[in-house]
Amino acid sequence: MMTEPDDKINATEESDLVSMSYESALQALELVVSRLESGDATLDESMNLFRKGMALSKICADKLASIEKQITQLLEKQDGSGQMEEKPFGEDL
Repeated sequence: MMTEPDDKINATEESDLVSMSYESALQALELVVSRLESGDATLDESMNLFRKGMALSKICADKLASIEKQITQLLEKQDGSGQMEEKPFGEDL
């Protein structure tokens, strides 16, 4: 009896992906992209690689967004006092 391939990343693998550092997730994503671009993967392998790549891409984006919220820019106040003020990263000047 033939079973259908699992269309989703299993819970253990997803947990492993989420715990990856940004650098590790990016490196894994680059390997997935390279494998897909090689054209050597079967259709089923390509679909699984695509799903894994999408999960890795989301992890990278989420980690960047989290770090971006923590970054503070030090800017010189516009009043000419020479004092510095903190502004959240990405906030318009």
